[in-house]
Amino acid sequence: MLEHETLLDLGQEWRELAACSGRYDDLFFPINEAEKSAVRAAKAVCQTCPVQTDCLSYALETGQADGVWGGLTSRERRVERRQRQARIRRAS
Repeated sequence: MLEHETLLDLGQEWRELAACSGRYDDLFFPINEAEKSAVRAAKAVCQTCPVQTDCLSYALETGQADGVWGGLTSRERRVERRQRQARIRRAS
């Protein structure tokens, strides 16, 4: 993970380091996320990415609703967001 106060401070820097940089958006924003082969292809790229954690954090912090970010689909990110919120509530 890149060391910064907040990912929002990164601007576009982390995206330039991403494995998906320069690839077609269609790969990461499939028309139907239920199409498992399309999602698998995007996730395969994410698994090789040096900024996968940064990407996922950005998507969660900014509420990205569509596409594969940081190796998770929009549905998986909703689950992750709810789990994080529950952990925060329990810790309070």
